[in-house]
Amino acid sequence: MLDRNAIARLIPHQGKSCLLSAVSRWDETTLTAVTDDPRDPTNPYRSHGSLPPIIGVEMAMQAAALHGALTSHEVRQGWLASMRDVHIQCSRLDEPHWGYLTMTVTQEHNAPTGMIYRFSLYAPDARELVTGSGTVMFP
Repeated sequence: MLDRNAIARLIPHQGKSCLLSAVSRWDETTLTAVTDDPRDPTNPYRSHGSLPPIIGVEMAMQAAALHGALTSHEVRQGWLASMRDVHIQCSRLDEPHWGYLTMTVTQEHNAPTGMIYRFSLYAPDARELVTGSGTVMFP
């Protein structure tokens, strides 16, 4: 299990911009993480009083960056190059009855020039909220 401090040492997202609270498990292809309070009023990604569901993509790609750092044993600077097949199935991520959200990322492709991850973000009742895939390119 990794906590927020351990996560912050491995990804470029720092302070309140780091949306990951803990990692419960990972292996060579998959990582599962949680964000402990999407209702936090100081979340820098909030807009017009709520946390938009598109921020689920940011959460997932932070988890992908963390998985890449854990499995390659190095921190690499990468850029999100594309998103595909993104499906949003909720109106907001900060529903009052949700205390946490869970995300799973699965590496589908790994090359020296980049990686592709499929992701799913879940409500506490295991309902899928945001799914898709993202491509990260390295310089």
